[in-house]
Amino acid sequence: MVVLLAAGRCLPNTGIVTAALADLALNIAEGPVIVRHGACPGQMSGDQAASDWIRACGSWLGVLEDPMPADWDACAPDCPTDPGHRRTKAPGDTAHPGLLSTYCPGAGPRRNAAMVAKQPRPDLMIAAPDPHGPSYGTRNCARLARQAGIEVWEVRP
Repeated sequence: MVVLLAAGRCLPNTGIVTAALADLALNIAEGPVIVRHGACPGQMSGDQAASDWIRACGSWLGVLEDPMPADWDACAPDCPTDPGHRRTKAPGDTAHPGLLSTYCPGAGPRRNAAMVAKQPRPDLMIAAPDPHGPSYGTRNCARLARQAGIEVWEVRP
């Protein structure tokens, strides 16, 4: 079973993500589980919590990860070429890892589309948006998954 995970960067309780994955692995999946996520780092990131949990106990639960980080440094061929397209990273920005001091705002949506389209196709998606933030990336990925006919389970604290 392939599970697509899109989770907020500022979750007050990342345990909602790991609890959903544990429930899926122990009670729902009939075999190995591959968790495809955006690999967004950070102490309050749902992606990071999932990655840490999979490394800690995934081997005995049959859970593997398929991290797909966004390439924040690169623009796509169809990105605007005007100087205002790229965004300047704020001091201490960990949400847009890369070597450059600027990032392409289209990198996250491109990565989300790639996660939805990658084969084997996700069987379902777990979405864990930030309860107090816009969660643009999580909502974008959930919209793309629904458009592709993938069932979306939204978990909230």
